[in-house]
Amino acid sequence: MSAGLIGVLAGLAIAAADFMLLRLLASRVDLPETKRVLNITGLSQFVLLPIIGYIVAPYVVGD
Repeated sequence: MSAGLIGVLAGLAIAAADFMLLRLLASRVDLPETKRVLNITGLSQFVLLPIIGYIVAPYVVGD
């Protein structure tokens, strides 16, 4: 398994955990705009964190 793929998987794992925490936080706030922003932030991290992991992991490993 290449370092880039490991970075993608790590990014997905972190994004999933952060998504769950942001959804929990969104259920506790009162304003609908805040709920929407927290949900959009959680979903956008499913795209951004795997891309960042794919780019950064080879530099960390030295691949």
